[in-house]
Amino acid sequence: MFLLVTVIAGSRIDFARAVNLREKLSVALDASALSLAVELSSSTLTDAQIASALSEVFTANFDDSTYLSTALSNLSYSLNTSEGTIAISTKAAVGTSFIALGGIGPDTLTVDVNTEVAYSQYEVELALVLDVTGSMKNDIDTLQEATEDLVDTLIPSTSTEDTSKVKISIVPYSQGVNLGSYATTVSNGNSSSNCVTERVGEAQYTDDAYNYTPDDASAVKDTYFGGGSSSCPDSDMKLLPLTSDRDDLMDKIDDLDDGGGTAGQTGIAWGWYTLSPNWSNLWPTDSQPSAYSDDDVLKFAVIMTDGDNNAYYDLKETQTCTQTGTSGKFGGTKTYTCTTSTKWTAYSESEGYNNTSSTRARTLCDAMKDAGITIYGVYFGTSSSSAGAKNMSSCASSSDNFYQASSSTELISAFGNIAKTIQAIRLIK
Repeated sequence: MFLLVTVIAGSRIDFARAVNLREKLSVALDASALSLAVELSSSTLTDAQIASALSEVFTANFDDSTYLSTALSNLSYSLNTSEGTIAISTKAAVGTSFIALGGIGPDTLTVDVNTEVAYSQYEVELALVLDVTGSMKNDIDTLQEATEDLVDTLIPSTSTEDTSKVKISIVPYSQGVNLGSYATTVSNGNSSSNCVTERVGEAQYTDDAYNYTPDDASAVKDTYFGGGSSSCPDSDMKLLPLTSDRDDLMDKIDDLDDGGGTAGQTGIAWGWYTLSPNWSNLWPTDSQPSAYSDDDVLKFAVIMTDGDNNAYYDLKETQTCTQTGTSGKFGGTKTYTCTTSTKWTAYSESEGYNNTSSTRARTLCDAMKDAGITIYGVYFGTSSSSAGAKNMSSCASSSDNFYQASSSTELISAFGNIAKTIQAIRLIK
């Protein structure tokens, strides 16, 4: 009877130890599952990589060296690629000090734990359209930090070009966009500075290919895009098409610098072109966007500005006349020969929500959203009534997709929240 009473009283201790072990196993297993879901959402992993990642995170989060070896040896997972889920389990046995006395109960209590999480099977194509105009002079460092953090979240250091499920393009803009060697192609050789601006004609607010065939060829003459200006971003800040190469992305971010006026509509247009499958014939093979109809790919754009649009370009006809002779007495009547030419002309305008450049920017944003691209608008400034703030709010796909950052800390936080939101969308889809 004394033995029975001792076993019953002591069993609480044995069960308490088992419950404590279960809690520790559950904490470590949940941490491992969540960490693995993030990695699987951003990269394609082999079985060996999954096992290694599980073991590493579990070890870091399991606070009981006595049972670690056993728990690791029993750690297993089951990947359901059709459903996008991963189930993970492990177990360990707690020795009984009281229940086993006199052979009344078992020598050990086995604790089994398991969990299941969803991971995203979707790929992501993301365009970062970044304002590097002169007004960003004192905030380029902040923009760089915010952008680097976003890239770190979506393409972690464990990812490689071959395994990453995320591709990002970077489009720095001011009064134009520097396209590097692509500029000659899209401007038909008319861009001496590798800078391009916007286009006119029926394709102005579409993502038709750069070499589309217009119904009215006179609308574009011999060039599809303007040649930019001397205030275009320099060669270090040329557009980077879609890539999963972290080094290329980080190098581009490090090269960001300020200068020039604001033609936000040009940056928006070229951000769209990096995501459009209609532009696949311009970009390298690895940078070619997926089809809009590909249900396994989600397309996003982050458009950031700290100011108001104040510049745009149009084709303008000009007439040049030269004197070719005279007729009549006393000096006679001068005669002239005149020629008409069409060239791209830059226009500066007062900042405003309804000016030409802002109206064009919002029209392009609407067209992008109609094409199925989710847009985040980020305004870096204190005035919610400014044209820049209202433009970014209008461009955003929803009110939740608009961020106004009034400080450096808030800008960094906005980019971080956007990265986490994109991850969350991938898990929910």
